[in-house]
Amino acid sequence: MRLSTPLKLVFGHHTIYSGSPTHGDNPALIARLAPILEARGVTAYVCGHDHDLQHIRVGAVDYICAGAGSESRKTGRRDGTLFAAAYPGFAVFSTTREGLKLAFRDTSGATRYAATAPARGG
Repeated sequence: MRLSTPLKLVFGHHTIYSGSPTHGDNPALIARLAPILEARGVTAYVCGHDHDLQHIRVGAVDYICAGAGSESRKTGRRDGTLFAAAYPGFAVFSTTREGLKLAFRDTSGATRYAATAPARGG
């Protein structure tokens, strides 16, 4: 399988955008990093700092937090939230012709949420 547009993924520890009442949005990363991700055609930013599972889309970038592997904390929603849950779980990624396929699974391995972050040109 060959994608017609490349996937660009960036991995970090801290969330940029977050609905978590513990940490919430990171103003410094929103100001300094988010514009670079958008300008460079990044498909998704993946992190795990918050102990929850979140999928947020701001502009054309998908922000995925998969930090609930060891414990989970209360989460919340913010503008752009497509999914947020506070249960122990993990993320599984694969590529498709459409982009980056995301599945959040619980500790039994059952898929609790699935979505695709569209590939972007550039």
